[in-house]
Amino acid sequence: MQTIVDAVVRRVVGTRDPEYEDLVQSTYVSVLSTLDSGKFRGECPPDGWAAVIARNVATDAIRARSRERKIFSADRSNSPGFDPLLVVDRGMSPERLTELRRAVDRVGRALAAMAPDKAWVIYLHDILGCQLSEIAVLIGTSVAAAQSRLVRARREVVEKLGSHP
Repeated sequence: MQTIVDAVVRRVVGTRDPEYEDLVQSTYVSVLSTLDSGKFRGECPPDGWAAVIARNVATDAIRARSRERKIFSADRSNSPGFDPLLVVDRGMSPERLTELRRAVDRVGRALAAMAPDKAWVIYLHDILGCQLSEIAVLIGTSVAAAQSRLVRARREVVEKLGSHP
């Protein structure tokens, strides 16, 4: 199984990818958690099943990076005066940009005032685009508990924002 997982991740992202080893390890975590939970019924060969999980983990990582690049420009994000809102749409009026900056600031303050476990779930799901199953593994809980925490956290953010959604 080890060579199959390695080969699939290598084919999807390449060995030069900085996250290559992390993706292989994430695949093993997914395989083991699925085995531990009893979800693998043995209806297909274990190597093929592990290959599908490896492909999904690597593909999800590529999609997450793509979403991040749409929001933040990697080559300019560390430069002084960088404004991620300008990357979103250069055609926005100054008034709209100011409104968006204020909204981002309000949401940031609402997240900072929350319990870290709730804020972390919102960050992982709504900003980085992680799936609930990935979040559950990261925080060491069930998918249902992660979803419940996400719903409660979103509700808390809306309450903190008040009349300014």
